[in-house]
Amino acid sequence: MFVVTGVTGNTGSVVAQTLLDAGKKVRVLVRNAEKGQPWQDKGAEVVVADLFDQAALTDALNGAEAAYLMLPPDVTHTDFLQSRFDIADNLVTAAQEADLAHVVYLSSVGAHHAPTQTTGPIRTLAYLEERLNATELKTTALRPGYFLENWGAVLHPIIHDHILPSFLSPLDKKIDMVATQDIGEKAAELLLTPPAGQKNVIELKGAAQYSAADVAQAFSKALKADITPISVPQEAQVQALIDAGISANVANLLVEMYENINNDFIHFTQDEAARGQVTLDAMVEKLLA
Repeated sequence: MFVVTGVTGNTGSVVAQTLLDAGKKVRVLVRNAEKGQPWQDKGAEVVVADLFDQAALTDALNGAEAAYLMLPPDVTHTDFLQSRFDIADNLVTAAQEADLAHVVYLSSVGAHHAPTQTTGPIRTLAYLEERLNATELKTTALRPGYFLENWGAVLHPIIHDHILPSFLSPLDKKIDMVATQDIGEKAAELLLTPPAGQKNVIELKGAAQYSAADVAQAFSKALKADITPISVPQEAQVQALIDAGISANVANLLVEMYENINNDFIHFTQDEAARGQVTLDAMVEKLLA
């Protein structure tokens, strides 16, 4: 039986569905019973557990052979780092007490840097990696690149103003972008067929590298309109994120992350990283649907 966290989000839902489709027993963790009902209808066992409640997490993991663990985002939190560190501590302790045979967990490109480095929210994933690497558990860190779904945050100006605001700079700089569908499918694959090692790191790139200019061109084609990519000046980025409903604390972390994507401090470490299949054009179609 497999335990899956994050099923109300993008990657966790794909992991759970893929495992169910493979005929496996799945237990999903949710914050309330209402969110778990769709999964119960699909045949999964549903457990209501708060990620800040370590004892409840241990109970939820007991009896499982493996689990997919992740730190859920909360872009409104006023102390994002410490809150995610606290969840990481709970997940690690619960996994140890439940004596899981294998833990697959969502990390990120750039998590090879220490949690004290300037990688923005990725610091929390670096912390999770450090904590799990210090245990005797068999673990697999899944480190994907930049989420293709992130472009959904600027759909309004794309559709209504025909501009694509970008924190990625320069606009023609290509980076690896991957869809959460590919991430979830890879995580499920790792649960079903665990790597041989005790401490594994799997980096995941997308189908191809894309720039902000490429993204604008893809939207132009889909919308049959000229979409112009626009660089958001760094000094305006924090306020732009706050205006979008993100806390100042998280906004500053995100700007820190983008700066270090742009200067290549956040980068892949494996020459032969795994690759996803979802293309930019396919993602644009999905976002516009």
